[in-house]
Amino acid sequence: MLGSLTTTFVRWPKPKYLWILVLMRIIFVPLFLVCNYLPKGVKRKLPVLITNEWLYWIIAIIMSYSSGYLQSLGMMYAPKTVSPKYQTTAGMFAAAMLLSGIFIGILFSFLLPNIV
Repeated sequence: MLGSLTTTFVRWPKPKYLWILVLMRIIFVPLFLVCNYLPKGVKRKLPVLITNEWLYWIIAIIMSYSSGYLQSLGMMYAPKTVSPKYQTTAGMFAAAMLLSGIFIGILFSFLLPNIV
């Protein structure tokens, strides 16, 4: 929520470079995999490199904040980057991609215990 609210005041990066920050968020996957995470009934294969719980919380806060911020920017920029004739369609596609991304992320979370 706070990330989405921030876009009211700060709109950086511009639409042309938004994809770079979105791709940089992939770093959160290995960061969480090396945290002290032990699912039930699974023997860890990866080493625990981040044992500090405060560091885990900081990573989680940065991930959630950047998610809200970048999603809000993407939803704002999508209709503005096409001609007025296609703005409604671009907004609908942006919303569909947002929901698809959330759904794929949820499905991917079921796979993570097997990776750890």
